[in-house]
Amino acid sequence: MVWIILFIVAIGLSLIIWRSAKGPVHTLRTLEIPIKDLLRRGYNDGSLVINVHHSKYFLQLRKYIYKPGNYGIKLCFPNAKWSEQVFVKLTDFCKNTGIEYSIGKEIAEEPLEFLHVDFGKDVTKAHNTIKNIILKVFEFDDSIKLFVRLENAAVDDELIDS
Repeated sequence: MVWIILFIVAIGLSLIIWRSAKGPVHTLRTLEIPIKDLLRRGYNDGSLVINVHHSKYFLQLRKYIYKPGNYGIKLCFPNAKWSEQVFVKLTDFCKNTGIEYSIGKEIAEEPLEFLHVDFGKDVTKAHNTIKNIILKVFEFDDSIKLFVRLENAAVDDELIDS
């Protein structure tokens, strides 16, 4: 009997740890808050990973800092095996809606092509673009849950711009 209770407790703790590792839950409406956090508190190459609940889809925003005061955020979407069809849809979406984008290779374990959309310091534009990608490219409704993880950022609320 004790082993059954310990087993149930272990499973419960594992679920709690697994869920918290995905990051806090947000909606499309509240997504602007962590985007602002990335722009303000993120270090150079800090990132915001947005996982769409119950799907393989995610989006990643990265912060860049070129010199003091010259910083911003950009969307980085990979052209990987799992995302090939979505990559084409996302490229078409950007073309059809007039969103300026670039496609470039990044070196990791293997060279990978990425679609980049530079938002500079415009959090509202980043938020609206991310929202429209989730609604129109990924084809989810506006009640979808998003798990958001801020990485490589200051803990305190301070502007990181150099």
